[in-house]
Parts: sequence; C-alpha cells; structure tokens
Amino acid sequence: MKKSLKDLKKIYFPVCMALLFFSSCSTENEVINDTELNAVYAKTSSKSDYMVILNGESIPDGFEAELESLGATVKSVIPEIGIAIISSTETISNSVGSNAKVRSVVPDYDVQWIDPDLYPEASPLSIGSDEPYFGYLWGMDAIDAPEAWNTGQTGAGVRVAVLDSGIDAEHPDLSPNVNTDLCASFVDGEDWQVQPGFYFNHGTHVAGTIAAADNGLGVIGVAPNAEIVAVKVLSEYTGSGPFSSINAGIVYAALIGADVINMSLGATFNKNGFITLDDGSVVKVPGKYISEIRHAQQRAIDFAYKNGSTIVVSAGNGGSNFDGNGSTTKLPASLNNVISVSATAPYSWVENPTTDLDVPASYTDYGKSHVTVSAPGGDFDSPSAYWYYDMVLSTIPGGYSWSAGTSMASPHVTGIAALIIGKNGAPMSPHEVTKQITGTADKIDGNGVSAYHGKGRVNAYRAVTE
Repeated sequence: MKKSLKDLKKIYFPVCMALLFFSSCSTENEVINDTELNAVYAKTSSKSDYMVILNGESIPDGFEAELESLGATVKSVIPEIGIAIISSTETISNSVGSNAKVRSVVPDYDVQWIDPDLYPEASPLSIGSDEPYFGYLWGMDAIDAPEAWNTGQTGAGVRVAVLDSGIDAEHPDLSPNVNTDLCASFVDGEDWQVQPGFYFNHGTHVAGTIAAADNGLGVIGVAPNAEIVAVKVLSEYTGSGPFSSINAGIVYAALIGADVINMSLGATFNKNGFITLDDGSVVKVPGKYISEIRHAQQRAIDFAYKNGSTIVVSAGNGGSNFDGNGSTTKLPASLNNVISVSATAPYSWVENPTTDLDVPASYTDYGKSHVTVSAPGGDFDSPSAYWYYDMVLSTIPGGYSWSAGTSMASPHVTGIAALIIGKNGAPMSPHEVTKQITGTADKIDGNGVSAYHGKGRVNAYRAVTE
C-alpha cells in the first residue's frame, strides 16, 4: 500500500535544505551553475597560501627552515608526496620558486563540493526491508543492492574514507559504523564532527549512501557493515577547501589503510588558465598553475593507489561532454587511477515505479574518455509534483533528506567497492577492484563504452557473484 501524502510530508520537509543545486525552496527548477565543481580564486590579502611542489616526492631535511628563512610561514607539509603549504607574499613565493629543490609554487586554490511499503515490490525482501524509509531508495533497487545483501555481503571488515565536509557521527544510522579514533580534519579551525542541528551536510549525506547501518531506524547504505572514517577536507560552512587539504586528506586516508576513498568533490579548470566562478565571472590565472595543481593531486592519488586504496570520484555536474575537450580538465575526475562516476535517475518515479531508473541525469558530465561507470545520482527535471522523489534520500544531521548530483552517484559505487573487498576477505589491489566493478556493470547503452555510462551502470549483485 502506498503512503498517504501526510506520511510522505514527514520526510519531505527537509528537502529545501538539501537541494544543493537549487537557489531557494521554490518549486522552480533553478539550477546554480556547477556549484559543486567550480574552483574559487579569491586571494585578496597581501599574504596568501601557496603550495610548494618539490622536484622529488619527499621533503629534504632542513627545507622547512629554508622556507622560514625566506620569510614564508610553513603551515603544513605532506612529506609523502613532496608538498609544503606556506603562507607568504607573492614576492616571497617567487623567491621560494627559485630554489633548486622546488618544481613550482602555485596558489592554494579552493575546491567545492558535489517508508518500506511505498512500492515494496520494487526489491526482494532483504536486510533493508525493515528500514522505515527503504521504499524511497530507488537507487538500491537500480543497482541490485538487496540481491547482493542476500548473498551475505555487507562490506564488513572494509574501511572507507569519506573525504568531504565532515559527518554527523552521532546520527543513529551512522554511529554504529564510524571509527571516531581515525576521523580527522584538514580544514583550519573545524573539527571533523559537524555541528549539531537539523540541516543539510554534504558529507553526512554521502556517508549514509555508502554505509548507513542495518538497524531498522531509517535508511540503509550499499555496504551497511563497512567502517566509515570521516576525513574533513571541505568546510562544513562553505563547502569548499584548498587543494592542499584534499591532497593531505588523500595521503592520510592511504596511511590509515583505507580500502576505499570516496571523493564527491572537484574543480573545473580550463588549461589555458581560465576559471569560471560561481557568479559566472571568469578569472584568468597563469596556465602553468593549472598543470602544476593537476600534477600535485596526481601525486596524492598515485600514493593512495600504490598503497592499496581504491579511489572513487564524482564525474561532475556541468552537463559537459569531455570527449575531444582537451582544453578543460576536471580534478580529480580527469586524473589517472580513479573511478569516475556519472549520474543516473528515474523520471517521475513515484508516479510510475516501473519507469527506467537508468536515464542519464540532466546535469551529469559525460564522455567515453571521462566516465568509468554510472550510478544513481538523482535528478530534479520532472514536471511531476513529486519530482523530489527522483533524487537520492540519505542521512543529514538530525534526520534525512534528498539531494541530487554526481556526488550522490559516487558513494553508490564506493559501497559496491566495499562489498567486493569484503567478499574477498582481504585487501585487494585497486586495479582488481576496478576490474570487478567495470566487468560486472550492466550495459545500458550498447555493448561498448558509453558516453553517459562508461563501462555500464554498476550492479552490486553481479559484482559479488561473478
């Protein structure tokens, strides 16, 4: 039996706070241009933060003292990949750049994020069936998560690092799975645990899709017994954070033995140095900065990959085709050794539960060269009065709410990676995990590589049985 409108409103009212891509709580589909993925360059003071990228992937003894002697303030270092973060003037940064040990010095730019009886016939009975809001989780049906759980796979023993804006570790659907001893923040002045209250928090939403617990309280994640480690690299207030924080978070996740790293975040750069800001204005920066920032983040990704972490990232929300688009780069989705995930969604699902769940989302970035696989990310373009049910429901501080984006697609794939590793019973190489995910994905758009779906839309059941 379907729920009444009164019942549905019980979890509808948070939706206005959850719409990352809506400018207000109106019913108009007003999409903010690429808010999740634009880098922001706002260095207005005389003293700013810079990344010092060394020639080698280590920090020589005495190098920090050398930086201080030039007048720079060393804020932090990432010795595993040869990067130091300094606060200095442009003149001092130029002096640092002339040091023979230094490859480049670039501004530290900011990155910004991206009821069970509703339709019970959609999925078979499973451990998720007793979750009060399971009936709204069309994404779990789309990837055959219940069928995967029924094989006994739940991600137990797998450590997942969520690089995001922190999480609500006291949320009843997350607290059973959060390793509070390992959680860390790389955002100045902010703890990894977010402020109490009832509001939208990106990292908490992402974490719930990955590993909300099987406890009969609300929703359930793709890998409900996986361990979650919050690695805060974006401010919970602004949704942004410097590249240095993200790079440090990647290295930290690898050092604590994260089996999987989820990064529902990113930035878009034009390789000739143009950056489009949220307000539509365009800023020109030296093109060399772009290549060096890319190089630094690839170092961090490679370090984690070599240390056994499978890295899953959002493809981006700009609606852009990256095939043949050599002038634009998306970080981290355009880098090597990552699984880049595009977003799918139904169309008016609540009114037609048998509708296609694999329609490419209206906003998703795409391209055969850009997308590894697709997964449920939700959408908001249906004319239906119940369009919000086409989005992804997950945890937020103090409750539950909907959101849409490739940020919501990536954690579905991260959860499947945890199921695969959990079944293996031991650490797996990222190459093997990626091969299993892509090799078992459902071909949605032909038998080859699809511009919107890459190797296919992920399938949890096939991933743990084939």
